[in-house]
Amino acid sequence: MNDLTDRLARLDGASASPTEGEISGDLARAHTALGRRRRTRAAFAGAGLTLGVGAALGVVVAVSAGDDPAPSLAGPVSPAPGRDQGTTIDLVAYTGAQPEGFELAKVPEGYVLQGSDSFVLTLATPGDDTHPLNFEGKVVIMLESQDAAQQVGEGQDVTVNGEPGVLKGGPGETRILRYFQGEHLVMVQVWETIDLTDEQIVELAEGVTVTDDVEAGVG
Repeated sequence: MNDLTDRLARLDGASASPTEGEISGDLARAHTALGRRRRTRAAFAGAGLTLGVGAALGVVVAVSAGDDPAPSLAGPVSPAPGRDQGTTIDLVAYTGAQPEGFELAKVPEGYVLQGSDSFVLTLATPGDDTHPLNFEGKVVIMLESQDAAQQVGEGQDVTVNGEPGVLKGGPGETRILRYFQGEHLVMVQVWETIDLTDEQIVELAEGVTVTDDVEAGVG
């Protein structure tokens, strides 16, 4: 009630000028919100694409931590293994059936293939029954959109199986590795809660094989 009264008083011009502490607090909150939006936009740069699900279901990938999230089909995302212990996750050999668009050699320990078609592959924790196109808490592999510039962009320069690549994002952020495999510009996105090192992300990418069935999204 006091807060509401103070605001009404300020509108009426009766209140004193804001203190230096109040201004600093407002600026800090604004910087925090802006940083969160920038991290989210960077995480999904180039990842907005419309995919066919089932017979003719169009799904636009648009999950944003700063805006209203895209609806998922079920409950909350399971926490990533290793986060509570503050340690990184090991990469282990992938032993399941090879997916349609991207073949795998390694996956993060404790993660399983959740969904795969010729456009996108998602790895999630067992029991995560959110939609495969909800990328929160997951590792995602896809090709860069046909409509986007076919360039690795800016970031940390890396090499994946002898091909140039760039890793974007830092600790506590969603990271995206873009690299060329032949004529294909591949994207590997690792959600901010998954404790893989930069070297592990590159190692994971080196075990990915783009098949002849793969297709790039549009949009």
